Parts: sequence; structure tokens; C-alpha cells
Amino acid sequence: MTARESVPLGEIRCVPPGRGQTPRGAYKRIAGTLRERIASGDYRAGSRLPSEAALCDEFAVTRGTIRGALSALQDEGLISVVAGVGRFVRGTEETVSGTVAGAQYQRIAARLRAEIESGGLQSGELLPGELRVSERFGVSRYTAQRALVELERAGLVVCVWGRGRVVTSKTSPDDPGASVDVR
Repeated sequence: MTARESVPLGEIRCVPPGRGQTPRGAYKRIAGTLRERIASGDYRAGSRLPSEAALCDEFAVTRGTIRGALSALQDEGLISVVAGVGRFVRGTEETVSGTVAGAQYQRIAARLRAEIESGGLQSGELLPGELRVSERFGVSRYTAQRALVELERAGLVVCVWGRGRVVTSKTSPDDPGASVDVR
């Protein structure tokens, strides 16, 4: 049968029979398996789940099927998605923004925020750059950059052309009087 021939609705297939065909409801079984792994501790709270590609290989199904299973787990609140990073098992320790505490850039941002709020980093002081932050925390420069951008969004630091990121006098997200001496 060619692709242009008409096929009764009950027989529509995306792939030839027997080659990569995913049985109906497979995403539910996969979600159940992943749910069991989370419950048993194979995937601990805060840990990143395997990639979609790795799960496709493991379960021998299409990416759409894996996405359906992961979506079901996300709807149940068992996992969270951190854009550009991956899917993480949710635990009892969640951040204020509702994402997994296991996201490295958020943990780094929280530690730097604590240093700023405790006075360890003073207003007007130059914040360590991406390279220094990445070396200090043993992460990639991209992860360090994301942590520093989080601090910028919170208004705790500002990026000053030619200097880098500088701590503001703002001590809380509700403080409208953030300022910094950029001399």
C-alpha cells in the first residue's frame, strides 16, 4: 500500500507495521516504570532524569511517546522542567520559583544572594565574573552566567559596561531604591 492510498481511520500508522511502532498506551506503562524508579529512589529528589533520546533507546519507542510519559509525571508533580537544562525529580526542597532545588544555577544564585544579604558582598563591590564563579562552584561558564543573571533579575546586581556585575544597595526584592555607585 502506498502513502497516497486511502486507509480506514482505524488503521492509520505513522511508520510501517513492525518497525518502530509504539503500542497504544505505551506512554502510561513508561510513566509507571519511571514513577516506580522515583519511588524506589533509583532517581533521587533533585537528580536529573535521562535525556529523551536515552529514554527512547531504553524503551524502544518514539520521542512523542517518551514526551507523553514525562508530561504525565510533570502533571502529577513528580518532575519539573528547567528550560535548557533538563527534567529533574521533585523533592520536598523546592525553591520559591517552584523549580527543582537541584538546578545548579539556582543553588549558586541562592548562595551568592545569601552572601550579598549577609553583607559578605557590599554595595558597590564587584561581583566575581563568570569564570571565577564557574571555578568556585565547579560548573560550566554557562551555568555560572545563568546564576548571575538570576541575581540581576532579582535586582541584587547590575551589569556595568567595562566593569562587570556590581552589587546594588538593594537588599530585598521589594526595595525600590536600588542604587550603585559606578565610578
